[in-house]
Amino acid sequence: MPRIFGHGQFLGQHEQRWQAPGFSVARLVPTVPEHGVEEHTHAEGHFVLVLRGSYVSSARGAPALAREPLLVYNPPGTVHRDRFRDLQGGVFVTVAVQVATLREYADAIALPDHACVLEGLAQRVARRLAAAGGEAGTADALTIESLCAELLDATATYGRTLAYRQAPAWLWRARERIHDDCGSQLGLADIAAAAGVHPVHLTRAFRRHFGGTPGDYLRRCRLAKAAGLLRARSHQGLAAVADACGYADQAHFSHAFKRAFGLSPARYREALRPPAQVCQIQDRHRRPA
Repeated sequence: MPRIFGHGQFLGQHEQRWQAPGFSVARLVPTVPEHGVEEHTHAEGHFVLVLRGSYVSSARGAPALAREPLLVYNPPGTVHRDRFRDLQGGVFVTVAVQVATLREYADAIALPDHACVLEGLAQRVARRLAAAGGEAGTADALTIESLCAELLDATATYGRTLAYRQAPAWLWRARERIHDDCGSQLGLADIAAAAGVHPVHLTRAFRRHFGGTPGDYLRRCRLAKAAGLLRARSHQGLAAVADACGYADQAHFSHAFKRAFGLSPARYREALRPPAQVCQIQDRHRRPA
């Protein structure tokens, strides 16, 4: 049974620590030699940014022996034995993401469901985060939280880009069917039949390449369509918008929309109105009958 590490717990000595709601960031030096590192797992999702030293990782895309800079993302529950080959001069930064925070972000982004090495924008954001916290710990919580959110988004984008490159043509057809018909009551069998594969094969491939289930993608398509209708047709009733986007009723639509965007459909529509229009509406409400 691998050891389970709790919140912000890593194999190293903390040099600095900085916090933001839902995130814990730290700069550490390794303290456990390679032979002393056993298989373990973390209750939370986390990133490891190797700033100095030689690092061994089992994450997808990692070389046999990685040199800095290296950025690894490990989803919650990843069992691994990642370690420094040599403790001398090693420095790394960790970003622990609480499980509740990952759930909150799940409606907006789809993070990889496997350990992976990240490059490009994700690595640049992680280095900015390390630099922000390293400035004598003076970075405010909003700056840290914003960079952590940007790191999650860049991670989802990077994983999606790699998956998209390898997705077979039939899987793209299935995805397009969901997107085009998101307002109808689609069944898994219907989508699989359109792609010419078994539903189990469809679900497995969809998660591997797009980071979630067909149902996850359908939910995001419906929310995007609803937001577009609220922007474009300001006088259309909410019940009509709910029906056009495939929701069972207006209550179900309102609940899903508020959970994703933080605003009810009515408040979202109101926030999009020009200020003059909002004032006119409020003035009319103040006038006596």
